Amino acid sequence: MNAVAFIDRAALPLLVQPIKRDLQISDTLMSLLIGAAFIITYAVGGWFVGMLVDRFPRRRVLAMGMTVWGISTMLCGSVTTYAGLFLGRCGVGAGEATCGPSSMSLVRDAFHPRFRGRAVAIWAMGASIGGGLALLGGGAILHFVGESGSYVLPLLGITVRSWQLVLIMCGAIALPVALLVYTFKEPARRSVGTGQPIALRDAFEAVRDRWLVFVPLFLANAATIMLSVAYSSWIPAFLGRVWKLPAGEIGLTYGLIVLFLSTASQFIAGFLVDAVYRRFGLPAIPALGVGISALIFLPAVLVPVAGSIVAVWMLLAVFNLLAASLFTIGTSTIVHLSPGAAIGKITAVHFAWVGITGTAIAPTLVAVVAAQFFQGTLGSALAIVGGALAAIGGLCLLVVYWQLRPGDPVSSLACETA
Repeated sequence: MNAVAFIDRAALPLLVQPIKRDLQISDTLMSLLIGAAFIITYAVGGWFVGMLVDRFPRRRVLAMGMTVWGISTMLCGSVTTYAGLFLGRCGVGAGEATCGPSSMSLVRDAFHPRFRGRAVAIWAMGASIGGGLALLGGGAILHFVGESGSYVLPLLGITVRSWQLVLIMCGAIALPVALLVYTFKEPARRSVGTGQPIALRDAFEAVRDRWLVFVPLFLANAATIMLSVAYSSWIPAFLGRVWKLPAGEIGLTYGLIVLFLSTASQFIAGFLVDAVYRRFGLPAIPALGVGISALIFLPAVLVPVAGSIVAVWMLLAVFNLLAASLFTIGTSTIVHLSPGAAIGKITAVHFAWVGITGTAIAPTLVAVVAAQFFQGTLGSALAIVGGALAAIGGLCLLVVYWQLRPGDPVSSLACETA
């Protein structure tokens, strides 16, 4: 499910150049398609989805969402105007709002706390698998059809541009998978108290009781997601402009990096999260994130300013190997801290928050910094933004670790939610 969601989500950055050329739009308008159009409905829909997840069968919520985002992605490939593409991206955001809260609620109920890190990691691997497949498949289509080429759809006889074909095929994948979701077994809910879902106000009170850890945790997760999204959104365009690589080659090479290294990162992170949790307790999970944030600082700064394409690919590989693990670490901490009866609402707020900051702000932030301070040079903007976000994420995770130390009142409250 998560892989399918990220196939739809990750295809667009690869198509920046052909879409800009056909629609005659700027980097800033393109960044709004990648970010703001998606997150408007993703964030607003998340509030509603959180209440559905805590009250209704989660597989139905997921299947409905997958159908919506699949059809919307296909519609994105059927339009020829900026307004139509913007509205289609809004539909994708509304559908994908169901994925995170539903999945995290299922993970919390289906797995013992000692195994939740691996469960979250396997779910999170879908982002890398989907993103990698979108880049590989999209790159192959662009290589076959040509970045500026057209293709006649079989049976329908309709001529579409290469970027439209990529979006139509990405969206079509979601529809049969939505049917498979109905075959999943729904685990019994590990609710607390009366066994009934709690009100949205009570969910906010649960967060307020632990605000000293939730606030820096939400900030840390936002910074690390912004870091990943900033890179994934603009690296294809950066490689095309600075190193003059064709989109097909970028998609194939970058897709392999994302597919294998980012996936491996999340898989390894899941085992590390469970291992440090068993050995040292909950505070060790954000501590692990602090170390990885420190390690990722150098590649985040050096990728855009490296002196050769070989160095760029090597540093980009290291970056993806580290960056993907931060999402698993942050989300695992949220799952451990959230009460069972409120996890749908809390994770909905969390995914809306990181969606707004990551998906909406990060792409536009890079574009604005490049335009305002570096005469449109993406490399310098990526280096500045990437380094700053890595540092902010690490510092916020350090605060989370400090608040969760043994004997701290917040740490005691966290134990009650397991």
